[in-house]
Amino acid sequence: MSEEHKSPRKYVYVKYVGRTAVMTGRVREALDITGTQDIAGVLDRLEAAYPGFMNVYNPPDGMFNQNTAIICRRKGYPSFSIVDPETLIKEGDVLTFW
Repeated sequence: MSEEHKSPRKYVYVKYVGRTAVMTGRVREALDITGTQDIAGVLDRLEAAYPGFMNVYNPPDGMFNQNTAIICRRKGYPSFSIVDPETLIKEGDVLTFW
């Protein structure tokens, strides 16, 4: 398929705070979410890039806990906490993991 006919890539911007910054070795990055629709898909991509990431945010005893949070900043909306793995994400969202 030629370059003209490929779907454009879609990105969110990810910020890492606390132990996630140590785990990833980064404080921020743009993450390609092409083909991903929800936070579960984002976590899958982060797990592929940073093995062990999923266990911090989706531990065996249930998603999220008192030690972690995912905050979404979306243009035109107040920031909100993500507590459901099926929460939809949109291109341009800024996701903070701590």
